[in-house]
Amino acid sequence: MGVLDLPSPYLSAADDWLTHFMPAAMTLVIWAALGAVLCMELYRLTSPQRHIAEIKLALVRTRRVVAEFDGEMEEAWPHIRRMLSLAMHRVAITLPATVVASLPLLLVIVWLDNRYGDAFPPPNVPVSVQVAGEFEGRWMNGDGDVPRAAVVDRGGAPVVEVPVTEPVSIIHKRRWWNMLIGNPAGYLPDDLPFDRIDISLPRQQILPVGPAWLRGWEATFFVALILFSLGFKTVRGVA
Repeated sequence: MGVLDLPSPYLSAADDWLTHFMPAAMTLVIWAALGAVLCMELYRLTSPQRHIAEIKLALVRTRRVVAEFDGEMEEAWPHIRRMLSLAMHRVAITLPATVVASLPLLLVIVWLDNRYGDAFPPPNVPVSVQVAGEFEGRWMNGDGDVPRAAVVDRGGAPVVEVPVTEPVSIIHKRRWWNMLIGNPAGYLPDDLPFDRIDISLPRQQILPVGPAWLRGWEATFFVALILFSLGFKTVRGVA
């Protein structure tokens, strides 16, 4: 596991408990609500709220002056510069708190993509396996067997069989970024003559209707996250 994967076992245990009582779509809404509250509260506690409110008020006033200005362009430049300066200053003072507040959400998103992303197809259902270079991939998933990605050369001679213990669409050699985000299915040996295997696994469908992009976990989670964040921001008066 990578650093960002460390909370995953605990999140999965809580999710297992939740799914005993409600469908996956509802659990995603709950995770979105918890993520929104935690992130907005962290942002509120780590950001200079009074200073931000003062800048917002000054920015509104300056924008009004610029919008109502009816003189020469040269005379308007000081107001425009002040408006841009206030906007950049607001970004600068909110950036550190934004980064801090987004870290818990990043952990949840990494976990959700592994939890509700790809899925194994039923046994003996064909799946496309792509390997770069002079190699071909074959999906092997019989009854009771651990799914495998078998790689052969152009002549049909076997090169390697890679057990796919977790439903992931890409298995590759270990890279530096895997210190942050690990691959649940493991990694390819370094001595193989190719770097990655792409497996066209089906995506889990959270919603039963709508286009494919709407049925995955992303749409349900991020729509709920935005709505809860806006609502909590209004209730708590976060600047």
